[in-house]
Amino acid sequence: MELPGWLNETSPALCRCGCSGRQKGHFIEKTLRDIVRIIHEAVFAEEIAMRQGFLQRLDPRVKVITLMYFLVIVNLCSQLSLLWGFYFVLLAAALFSHLPLRQVVARVWLVIPLFTGIMVLPSLFNWVRPGDPLWVIADFQHPFHFGFLSLPSTLALTKQGLRGGIMLVSRVGISVSLAVVLTLSTRWMDFLRALRSFFVPRIFIVTLEMTYRYIFVLVTAMEEMFLARKARDAGQSAPKEQRRFVGSAVGGLFGKSLQMSEEVYWAMTARGYSGEIRLLQRSRLSWQEVIILLLVVLAGLIIIVANKVLGG
Repeated sequence: MELPGWLNETSPALCRCGCSGRQKGHFIEKTLRDIVRIIHEAVFAEEIAMRQGFLQRLDPRVKVITLMYFLVIVNLCSQLSLLWGFYFVLLAAALFSHLPLRQVVARVWLVIPLFTGIMVLPSLFNWVRPGDPLWVIADFQHPFHFGFLSLPSTLALTKQGLRGGIMLVSRVGISVSLAVVLTLSTRWMDFLRALRSFFVPRIFIVTLEMTYRYIFVLVTAMEEMFLARKARDAGQSAPKEQRRFVGSAVGGLFGKSLQMSEEVYWAMTARGYSGEIRLLQRSRLSWQEVIILLLVVLAGLIIIVANKVLGG
């Protein structure tokens, strides 16, 4: 879905100030582009989940069990070589499943090191976590005493702190990568059905299902409002009018969402919706999937044993 070309053009005749340049920072155009991007990403994710790949062929329950199992294994492993070896195997599985590797890597490693690194940053230094100095940042010649708190005379980056920080970032990044691979290779309805198979309360499943679907209803309504606004003023409204439109759009969208929620619910009820997810697909595990589950369990045990051996 793309904006019509004439909406992206700026006409000097329509410009109130008489200039021929393009106005920068126009929020209506930016909002429209963001809305289109959200819808495109959601549709693209559904297309990926319906490809004929290795992970897409597996039953969603197998993938959920595998995810939970490997999350425990990853967070129990204390050897970086094993963690990153497992990560490259995960990338290979994503490659055989025709998942976009760039998206799998970028979604994780452009965000996780930043936020997790901020949390782990203090533990890199000997004032928080004592250890063997790797790099002395400053030498104050005398220790500091603040009541019961005593700090060393040197501020240094420690080997133990650096290794612990890398370990934490690696565990978080690989754990999130597991979740990303699962979500990209599984349709949302299949994932909710798998959760229901593990006796997750129906109220949580219904809430997740309605929230996911209703997001697109609201996004579509918002797109129509902003598109109509830009069609009326040709993208040349004053900043004061733009702020006024934002306030009225928020209120209008809230009222429209309340009315639409009732309409959506009654429409779903009229089509036989009773709160349970019903899909026209098989519900029994095949013998190939049972073998894959056994191999997953065996791989996890091998990682645990190798971690014990390498750790001494």
